[in-house]
Amino acid sequence: MSNIPRYARIGMLLLVMGAILVGIGTYLSKGSLSLYGFLMVICGFILYFASSIAARRKKMQS
Repeated sequence: MSNIPRYARIGMLLLVMGAILVGIGTYLSKGSLSLYGFLMVICGFILYFASSIAARRKKMQS
């Protein structure tokens, strides 16, 4: 796990937390909670994707 960049781990954490919030919000019929979780999922995915690309480029340059 130490070879995964820090921001990629944070992105994965946001993905999981957002998915849990979407599930809870859907179960309780709370649209605002589901929307907040969905936004967390989107931000987590973008953060994970960007940090993975940056790490790959850094690895290729070395």
